[in-house]
Amino acid sequence: MKVKYRKDRIILLGVAFLFLIITLIVFIINIFKTKSYSLEYKIKDTSISENYDNKNNYYYYKITYNNFSYDFIYESDYIKERKLITGIRKYYNDDYTCLIVDSTYFTINPLCSYKEELIDYHLVDEDIKEKIKKYYKTPSTTNLKLNNYEIYNTEDTKVIWNYKGINIIEKDKIESVNIFKKDIYEINIATLINNYFIVADYEQTYNYDTIYVIDIDTKEVTKWKLDNEISFDSYILGINDKSVYILDKKNRKEYELVPHKQKMRTVSSSSKGIIYNNGEEEKISMDKLVSQKYYFDNKNNYKFEIDNKTLYMSINTSDLKTKLSNQKIDSIIKINKDNIYYLVGTTIYRYNLEYGETKILQYSELEYNNTNTIFIK
Repeated sequence: MKVKYRKDRIILLGVAFLFLIITLIVFIINIFKTKSYSLEYKIKDTSISENYDNKNNYYYYKITYNNFSYDFIYESDYIKERKLITGIRKYYNDDYTCLIVDSTYFTINPLCSYKEELIDYHLVDEDIKEKIKKYYKTPSTTNLKLNNYEIYNTEDTKVIWNYKGINIIEKDKIESVNIFKKDIYEINIATLINNYFIVADYEQTYNYDTIYVIDIDTKEVTKWKLDNEISFDSYILGINDKSVYILDKKNRKEYELVPHKQKMRTVSSSSKGIIYNNGEEEKISMDKLVSQKYYFDNKNNYKFEIDNKTLYMSINTSDLKTKLSNQKIDSIIKINKDNIYYLVGTTIYRYNLEYGETKILQYSELEYNNTNTIFIK
């Protein structure tokens, strides 16, 4: 009887010891775990809100001067020090104001405004540009004519629909890959995913059960026979990782296509589908997906929007908007982190935080047909 009691006691002590060890480990992890924080402080006549977001791994700053607020993010792991901004210099001219943030931990672009609007620092007048000229960088440019294309920047691979297939413009070369015998003017079911351009077989009618897959590097074309027919009354919801998601409105089904494996999966039931919102999967009713078009909102620290043909950028968690261009923007082509490609008339531009607005390509045919015909790798 005593032996059994001792065994029970030993087991109980072992469990208690194990619980103590686990508690200690959790305690230590919590001590050293990176934590979000918010901190308010002032430098002379300027108020600073410093915030660390441990979920997105960035510092968000809101700086208020003369009752007007500017903001920016600094993408970084947690820094144990606080109050990372040590000084703010200011430049003025007429209705323009620019703030220069001093820090031993980071360097950011000037924060500028015109009257009551935040603007990119490339949009200030010549007087202030001269004062902050060390912050400007010049992108690589060229002036190259390939067929009917005027190329101004060769950094990005451009894929443009040529009615029978695609023209692939890489550096100073252009190569055509044609797949259709007749001209196809509208290609709603087409996209560029990683290294592959895919397009539905538009020589079929009503429904399609074939997808053409073009490898952008090798220029090889694969004819992919799908497991199911999809109605042409469908649209591309978006891309997540290596998959393309298509919503068949007529048949109330959502499909996942994986081009590099040529795999197809039925995602939805007749009542529910999925979308990706800021990179997170979210269930949504099929009625909503069918009645109006939804598109994936991929995870990004920056948001871009066109308002009255003006292009704005904001931080994902902020309501403050910064004007990026003085041009009248027709449409957005692609967004990748702080890079955005957009169309102005017949010209493609790129904006990013490093160089500002850069002219990429001009093609006169874009005046007549520019809906889902331009793709940037």
